[in-house]
Amino acid sequence: MNFSIKFLLIFFFAIVKSQNVDSLANIPTELKETEIRIYKDRGITNSGFVFRIYKEDKIWKANLIQWFLPKELSTDEFELIKPKITILKSEKSMEEIFENFEARNIKYLPKEEFFQYKKEKSEVIFDEDEKEFVVLKKISGILDGTGYSVKYQSGKQQNEFHYSNPESYLNKFPEIDELNDFVDILKYIRKEFNIEF
Repeated sequence: MNFSIKFLLIFFFAIVKSQNVDSLANIPTELKETEIRIYKDRGITNSGFVFRIYKEDKIWKANLIQWFLPKELSTDEFELIKPKITILKSEKSMEEIFENFEARNIKYLPKEEFFQYKKEKSEVIFDEDEKEFVVLKKISGILDGTGYSVKYQSGKQQNEFHYSNPESYLNKFPEIDELNDFVDILKYIRKEFNIEF
């Protein structure tokens, strides 16, 4: 493989790696004035999902978009795959569902780093080398599971956060309010729209 083809290949992979999920899902990067987006990580697969509920021109809409990584046709040729869009229906009005997300604190939930300390166990031990008491922190990590990123906007109020493996962590730490609220939101989506998400 000559230098120019190698360079183009490296350049393409850099673009794909940094490519925004919104562009792969074929949705605008800017949120509507009233919108919630929940991005489900792709894990080790070649696709991921975006749940959207929003108001556009006074009409409420909800959909689930499955996006795909570009397909490799040859060493230097790739094909973009069109996202699959499922229009979601519910017995409740979309406005009521949006309000139920707000009732579940979606606009106030903090970034995961702000409650990371709740996943730590601290213990005071005597350090023989230093001849003093020290605090030993044990941090729990869960590698399996699914991460979610959220973008929320209602008028001028905005919120954005990411939780890694919230359902797995909630099983281990049922006392963490933030995880309880977010997992409740996921369960609400699954129940109201009868989807796996």
